[in-house]
Amino acid sequence: MLEQNTSVTLIYTAALEGRLALLPKLFTRIRQERQPDHLSLLVDLGRSCAAETWICDATEGRGMLVAMDAMGYDAFHIGPLDALYTQPALVQQIRQIIATPLAAGPWLGKATRKGLTFVMANAAALTPRTEAADLTIGLRLSAEARLEVTADPRQRILWLDGGMSTHTPLIGRVEMRLLIEPPFLEVTEHRLLDLTDDLLPDPTISGVIEFVESEARYALKKRGGQQ
Repeated sequence: MLEQNTSVTLIYTAALEGRLALLPKLFTRIRQERQPDHLSLLVDLGRSCAAETWICDATEGRGMLVAMDAMGYDAFHIGPLDALYTQPALVQQIRQIIATPLAAGPWLGKATRKGLTFVMANAAALTPRTEAADLTIGLRLSAEARLEVTADPRQRILWLDGGMSTHTPLIGRVEMRLLIEPPFLEVTEHRLLDLTDDLLPDPTISGVIEFVESEARYALKKRGGQQ
């Protein structure tokens, strides 16, 4: 329970669309933004896979989420722009093989940091009292970016939409303060982050990618397909 004004950093990604090779550099960038002594959350807003990419076709959308699972995400959103959205049975299978909670349909992601509770939910399914939390975050990927705050003494809600006007991978950072007194929730900064050429790939995630690619090639071979 919130007992004092607290600063929170929210880092988000979106529209990675099967770019498995991008993850090691992306993880390096995320680690630069996640300071160990600062309260932070990491979420993906959706479109981690795209049908035209081999890794997504070979693994039915699971490969990217398995690789991203090793990056310490607090929630993966699955919405109407994701192929998995119409495959609830497959989504349920994925929930059994990854540690990252899914904000998909009725499922919620939940994280506890420094005694505070954070809930990540599919924005379309979010109600003012989805679940008791110090901060509830409604996740969505739509045509335009949107950041909106709804707050009262009982619940603070941040509505976060990632814009899909282009198919460029998206990474952003939101700085906010959870307040005891009105306005209860205050966004102090929202900016997009760059993935510069000088970023060194994280070797840990590189190893995870090798494993995912190996499993995907094996699955393709069993089905008689090709990369």
